[in-house]
Amino acid sequence: MIVEAYINMGSIKETCEIFGSKFPGKGLPVKRAIQALVKKWHAMGSVTNAPKRRPPSVCMPEVTDDIYRRFMQSPKKSTRKLSQQDHVSRTMC
Repeated sequence: MIVEAYINMGSIKETCEIFGSKFPGKGLPVKRAIQALVKKWHAMGSVTNAPKRRPPSVCMPEVTDDIYRRFMQSPKKSTRKLSQQDHVSRTMC
């Protein structure tokens, strides 16, 4: 709605006025927010956030067995130290 209003009006002030009339009682968008949304729309064709690209987690039985063995040998060892020793994420530990 904000991007459409800005494209139709070409003015940030008029865009804020339209937003204020459609959503009374809500705060008006600031200039930077409108500019960022328009920039994102021009770059991606959408104002939604791009999906995060992260590698899928791999849980190898050998690694989990090794972590379990190390944990049983010294149960007070932190997950940070276990993860550093096996070069895996802390969440895997």
